[in-house]
Amino acid sequence: MELVFPDYEGSSIVNFSAGLLEHFMAQRPDGSVPYSFESNKIDLSGSEKVVVFVIDALGYFNLLRIMEENSFRLFSREDIRILTSVFPSTTTAALTSIFTANTPSRHGFLGYLLNIPEYGGLVNMIELTPYTQDRDNLTRLGFDPLKYIERQTIFESLKEAGVRGYHLTSKSFVNTGLTRMHTRGGIARGAHGIGDILEELKIVLDSEEASSLTIVYWGLIDTYGHRYGPESLAYSVETTALIRSIEDFFDRYVEPGTSFFITADHGQIQTPWDREIWWSKFDRSFEHMYSMPGGEQRMAYIYTSDREKTREVLEELYGDSLLVIPTDSLDWKRYFGGEMSNTLKKRVGELITISKEDYSFCFKYTGQEHSLKGRHGGLSPEEMYVPLIFLKKG
Repeated sequence: MELVFPDYEGSSIVNFSAGLLEHFMAQRPDGSVPYSFESNKIDLSGSEKVVVFVIDALGYFNLLRIMEENSFRLFSREDIRILTSVFPSTTTAALTSIFTANTPSRHGFLGYLLNIPEYGGLVNMIELTPYTQDRDNLTRLGFDPLKYIERQTIFESLKEAGVRGYHLTSKSFVNTGLTRMHTRGGIARGAHGIGDILEELKIVLDSEEASSLTIVYWGLIDTYGHRYGPESLAYSVETTALIRSIEDFFDRYVEPGTSFFITADHGQIQTPWDREIWWSKFDRSFEHMYSMPGGEQRMAYIYTSDREKTREVLEELYGDSLLVIPTDSLDWKRYFGGEMSNTLKKRVGELITISKEDYSFCFKYTGQEHSLKGRHGGLSPEEMYVPLIFLKKG
């Protein structure tokens, strides 16, 4: 089984964001390593306006598979550079890394579900709510989304350098707590589909600002991947249509001095139903656990009062399908990008499981869960490698 760890030393999505800050001569996070555009033969000189399309779950290998049957006019397979995602390879951790240029160890968004006792236990970190409750319900418990991330966003750093920042996303996301956190210091605008998100982008690029960074987030491909799988027709058609629309916009409306990037937060792996492991609080493996697991279905945080006994049971029952890693001996830098505070260490629990091959480890929280044909969060090449495509005008 091949494991791909984040390349926090130069070629991860964290480094990419730090490299953008360096391009605009904005302050980078302490200790950050900027992606070297020059050594990767990316010429950003003269690019006063930069647009980054973050296509949720567009893995590098998924894109190559699509390109076996569909070609694109402005780039070929040989033009695609590779970045790694972060660990876990999931939206909350990865997008927060992109929007802050910080590793998960520093920003603290460590997965879809986290045990945070001060906010009622298990918390959904996308919806920012105690698990199974309505979106943004943490605000009723005193949670302030604009203060939760203690690190500067890239938009705040850019603003200090005199560079305007924009975040274009779905109408359904634009006013959520997570988007508000990510867009601190910038301007968020919502859209319904490809047409109006490109219309909003044209308005931004036609404005009079001398310098700007615009991040365009597109989440529908991730949705199709979960439902139909990343090898599905739906995933392929949506990806092809989106990239061709970007190419057409670039040809028709982009002026010299503007550059585009197309990348992703993480990839996705096809997960067959017969490789799903379903378990619940009634199973022997839950006996010593003080909380339902956190994380994802491709990696999980195990909260247990008896680390060794729980580890023994998990390895006995699921050792062929899972890696079971004690956090007391974890290489924090290798996984999360650095040593973590005791508060954050408690949020990842006593054990971490990582699915082998295409297995999924699925906990029954409510009994209403269902199978997914595509997942992410783990360390497979399909989940960890994302493309970096560069387009430049003049």
